[in-house]
Amino acid sequence: MTDAREPYEAYLWVYFTGEGLGGERLSLAVSRGNTALDWITLNHGRPLFESRLGTRGLRDPFILRSHPDDPNVPDGETRFWMIATDLNVHDLPGRFHEAQIRGSRYVEIWESDDLVHWSDQRHVKVNTNLAGNTWAPEAHWIDELGAYAVYWSSNLYDSPSDGPDARPDATYNRLMVATTADFRTFGEPQVWVDVRRDPDGSGFGTIDATVTKHAGVYYRFVKDEATMTIREERSTRFMATVEGSYPGAEGPADAWTLVGDKIGDGSPNGYGGVFDGGEGPSIFPANPGDETGFAWYLFIDQPRYHHGPNHYVPFATRDIADPRGWRCVGDLMPESRMPTNADGGRPRHGTVIPITAAERDRLLAALG
Repeated sequence: MTDAREPYEAYLWVYFTGEGLGGERLSLAVSRGNTALDWITLNHGRPLFESRLGTRGLRDPFILRSHPDDPNVPDGETRFWMIATDLNVHDLPGRFHEAQIRGSRYVEIWESDDLVHWSDQRHVKVNTNLAGNTWAPEAHWIDELGAYAVYWSSNLYDSPSDGPDARPDATYNRLMVATTADFRTFGEPQVWVDVRRDPDGSGFGTIDATVTKHAGVYYRFVKDEATMTIREERSTRFMATVEGSYPGAEGPADAWTLVGDKIGDGSPNGYGGVFDGGEGPSIFPANPGDETGFAWYLFIDQPRYHHGPNHYVPFATRDIADPRGWRCVGDLMPESRMPTNADGGRPRHGTVIPITAAERDRLLAALG
């Protein structure tokens, strides 16, 4: 097992690369040093995780390190879980539209004690039968619950997909949340954010939440599907719900309130274009002694359909509470320093987490 007391001096990135051949599988990369802007692609650029269950497609992977207060993990040791969307767009007639009507209610899960050796894949139902999709699952330890909260986005309907009432069209995405102690059994899913963002009835909602905690406050970043941009919100109570409309900047500390919207919008993206929309945000703290001097990173996926380079665009800040502090640092991570798979694919919606030097060295020795 990894020793949880070692300092973080490197980073690990898990990602997928798109819908094409080899795209809907999961790959790993590690940082060259104590910076999140220079990377080594592991396993010679070949994906390491391929689904054999469900739809046999993997997207939107998320890695979580166990919390020190987790009673199921011995003191001083670490466990990791990786969860991913069960979605094979490449082989799906109707693609994303069909996936929101009759898509999977499951997530795919692996666990590890050392990031090298992983359990068999688990195909776990987390969603209600009234859901049409289960997209982009992430998780966070919640102190006040003494458990992990897993959250994702779903279209909801009045009857199951195999029920008597047909589902002629998608509704809109809501954020859902459920709790777990072990990533094997899950509580009943609840609606976390329910905001319909479409004055013309076209069904825009909210997807792709990512959360961190700093100084007793949770910070949440989500994709607003009406503007196709990223919102930053904050609350001292993770399980607070949002319904009807997005919150403004004023409100009680234990409710979600706005920090800033359209994060990074209009910035040169560092890859020959402008960042004017994105998805799949991944928030993570910079390590102590990070070479860039930043305190936080926010990587945002800017695919071609958002006028982007079809991979992540990095942002960084010294103050997570200041929405004006986010700076696009794509110029500091050119594509030559970005993970690149053997087929040329680069990271789409995934996760970066801090790791120790020993964890990086072990990954390089096993998979370099």
